[in-house]
Amino acid sequence: MYTFLLWLALVLYFVGIVLTVPSVMRHRPSLSSASLAALGAGLVFHVSSLAARAINLHRLPVIDVQSALSFFAFLVTLAFFLAYLRYRINVLGIFMLPLVFVLTLFSALRPGPTFQSAAFRSGWLMIHISCIMLGYVGFFLTFVAAVMFLIQENQLKSRNPRQTYYRLPSLEVCDQLYFRSLKFGLPFLTVGILTGFVFAARTWHGPWELDPKILAALITWLIYLFLLSVRLSGTWPGRSSAYVAILGFAAIMVTFVGISFVSGWHGYLPRLGSIP
Repeated sequence: MYTFLLWLALVLYFVGIVLTVPSVMRHRPSLSSASLAALGAGLVFHVSSLAARAINLHRLPVIDVQSALSFFAFLVTLAFFLAYLRYRINVLGIFMLPLVFVLTLFSALRPGPTFQSAAFRSGWLMIHISCIMLGYVGFFLTFVAAVMFLIQENQLKSRNPRQTYYRLPSLEVCDQLYFRSLKFGLPFLTVGILTGFVFAARTWHGPWELDPKILAALITWLIYLFLLSVRLSGTWPGRSSAYVAILGFAAIMVTFVGISFVSGWHGYLPRLGSIP
């Protein structure tokens, strides 16, 4: 049932994306409303899919890689709606929704396992993964805001700005979205890392501190701590901070996806079942 519901969500997400592009580029409010309706319906089916999966597993569906990607896609979609309601930026859909579609498609094509290991029901693990996911969603918004900031700044310097200049938000709005999403993401990442330490100390027997994903997560945390520090102090211009934010999100992709397939405590190996 959860796979069927996920496919329904995927179809509606696709419709929403298809409608979003012309609604932004041609500035058609009717298409924008239809796009939001399709995306909203997709979000409802996505939540239903996650709920069905949780009932089937008797826990939050985030342990295996397929469920984790589906959960992350759901959070990104939810973040899109919240950001849209706050800033009314239609173009956000062009930047955020393709990732949602790809992650949801991957999850729908490869449903996760149904193992019931007691270690995977730990409350510490659920808090760890949920907080890490929320932190990553915040940083994805930071990344999107940074990209929009750089594009818009380049258009402002151009003598002949393109159509994108009139579709993107102002530099001030980009900076607000950047700062707020950064402030949202860092505390969640911090709590996620700390609860991960507690879970590892209780569950794993071995040098878990040297796990590649833990080291990569700490490097990512330092990058975003640096970004928040320079943003609060105002010592760096927006352009430099935007580039570092893009670097930070690249580090997240390496941590979340790349290193997950490296042998280690977090590796997506059959014997472990997968711990994001």
